[in-house]
Amino acid sequence: MDKFEAMQRFVLVAQFGSFTKAADALGLPKSSVSSAIQGLESELGTRLFHRSTRSVTLTQDGETYLPQCQVLLAELDALASQFQRNSDDVRGVLRVDMPSRFATTVVIPHLSYFLEKYPNIRLKISSADYRVDIIKESIDCVIRVGNLDDSSLIARPLTLYRSVNCVSPSYVEKYGIPQSLAELANHKLIEYSHTLGNLDAQFEYMEGDKVKQQSMPSSLAVNGTDAYLDACLAGLGIAQLPAIGAENLIKKGLLISVLPQFEAEPMPVSLLYSSRRQPTKRLTVFMDWLQSITLAR
Repeated sequence: MDKFEAMQRFVLVAQFGSFTKAADALGLPKSSVSSAIQGLESELGTRLFHRSTRSVTLTQDGETYLPQCQVLLAELDALASQFQRNSDDVRGVLRVDMPSRFATTVVIPHLSYFLEKYPNIRLKISSADYRVDIIKESIDCVIRVGNLDDSSLIARPLTLYRSVNCVSPSYVEKYGIPQSLAELANHKLIEYSHTLGNLDAQFEYMEGDKVKQQSMPSSLAVNGTDAYLDACLAGLGIAQLPAIGAENLIKKGLLISVLPQFEAEPMPVSLLYSSRRQPTKRLTVFMDWLQSITLAR
């Protein structure tokens, strides 16, 4: 068997934690996948997996071997893709992770054009609000909203999200509409944070070119964009939402804009990919397309 095919099967078994699931994904018998792994282990002179009736987990050597396999396979894929010059030639699976609200408001409405232009690309979109490991999970690129803190990834700026301070009609009935920063002491803020730490709730706003924060009461913190919006719609507090999704809800009367003179700092939207991999042609055309639709908004 080709060594690179065996490495691909090893990576899939590691990702699924199962020989059966890896075989199903490849459309092969389980014995074929098992034989490939055994051949690799024999050649390397070490066991790559701990096998039991309930689970398949990587050995220490397997954990060392996995990322190197992923990088090597990605480089081979990128090399082959450089010769895909026509749109019909650009092919393969493209795995992208992005916030669910970005997917529904920005990407999905325009996706038919991209898929029609590149019919041989199979796009897989995941929507995780947590920080995915793009090497370990074989993700080609991720879209992130907010400040970046991972220097191991190459960032391509896409756009800026303006924020809108929003409450629901039911919240207004109970608490009214704040008219000043001082009145925020009598209101509730829905906190959004990836880490859900113990920091005090802060209402963020711009004063000239400086970012300011105002402490205020809060009874709810979330780390997911869907939960953040849903909590605001349910009347649980003030949320500082991206205007791109909130403005349509404001027009429908589902949300109300408050304190428009105190908007939060615009949030950068970036596309990130691994510095350890040469971008494939399909990733390059996707990045170019995504930048075109975000700049056009």
